Amino acid sequence: MNQGELVGGLLVIFVLAVIAIATIVVFGDLSIRPRPRRLPVWQYTHRVIGKDQPYATSTGSFPASEQRLWELWRESHTPGSIVAVPVASDPVAPKPVADSADNSGRSEAEDAEANADTNPSGADAGGDTPSVDAAEKIPEVRQMRVSRVSRELRSVYPLALVGFNVYFEEYEKTEFPVGLIVRGSDGVAMMTLTDDDIVAFDERGRRLWSSRWERLIFSNAHDLLLYNGHTQIRIDDEDQRDLVEALVVKYGRFEQMHFLPGPERRAPDADE
Repeated sequence: MNQGELVGGLLVIFVLAVIAIATIVVFGDLSIRPRPRRLPVWQYTHRVIGKDQPYATSTGSFPASEQRLWELWRESHTPGSIVAVPVASDPVAPKPVADSADNSGRSEAEDAEANADTNPSGADAGGDTPSVDAAEKIPEVRQMRVSRVSRELRSVYPLALVGFNVYFEEYEKTEFPVGLIVRGSDGVAMMTLTDDDIVAFDERGRRLWSSRWERLIFSNAHDLLLYNGHTQIRIDDEDQRDLVEALVVKYGRFEQMHFLPGPERRAPDADE
């Protein structure tokens, strides 16, 4: 082998080594580079607070200790993001009925002919065609901007399960001020809720307990536990506490304070 062939062979080996090293570097960088995080596709159940405030809640329930899903819910519903919410459409106005005085001079034959012209399909004047009925059943969808998210306790025993909620800017703090009659521990007989705080009073109007919203910690199960960082009260009035609970869940912070099974909450009557 002459010197030229030796140099050529070494050059080929050098080029192949450079290519191999470059390949290792490129594929190694791709393997360790963080991939974009995929957020899950959530299924919603749509509910209302009071009479007309819509909000969305997760259809599924999750272990209370599962922080990863809660973080994913928060990432999926950052303040300012958009969620599509179905809303009830406005009722269709009834069709006007012609004044009988206007038709007093017309014969039955003329009336029948007029009806045939305006309703050739033979349907009743006040009825809608099946296609119209089908269209009316499609709910209207509104694009709503997220203001906040929350968690709530849905089950305590044998496993604590929570659900996730999302609320919207259009209704932020529109519930306040409000005063509600509720029964609870330590003689609680009434609560007032404002933009800043929640306050409990006894039957004589004496202030028993209060908490600013940013300090309020709650746990909701067979009763509603409220903690302001110093003292705790319990609201156990099933008939009157629903709105208080809905607002506490919306503006407070959930921490599990129920660990043992309690009595099941009474289901609302069918005629309510």
